[in-house]
Amino acid sequence: MIRRLLAKPWDTEDIAKLKELVDSGASALRAAAALGRPLTSVKRKANDLGISLPSVRKVRADLRAKGAIEDLRRRSLHETPRRLTGTNPLQDV
Repeated sequence: MIRRLLAKPWDTEDIAKLKELVDSGASALRAAAALGRPLTSVKRKANDLGISLPSVRKVRADLRAKGAIEDLRRRSLHETPRRLTGTNPLQDV
């Protein structure tokens, strides 16, 4: 007989952690990783609770607007990333 693994039930600590992650602006993908649960499970639970989780694209756009991360699309096409130059970054210091 094949045993089917059942999903781990949501407890109050998991729900509190999900709400905390949403309040901090985490994406659905990041929340799923932090909770150790499948993405669909986190999205479903957030929907059940009436919580809106931003997409990864939305979170990145917000971080770019704040200047917290570099917009790689604006990088010059002729600029070679350091990791592809073959030089040791520790020697360049």
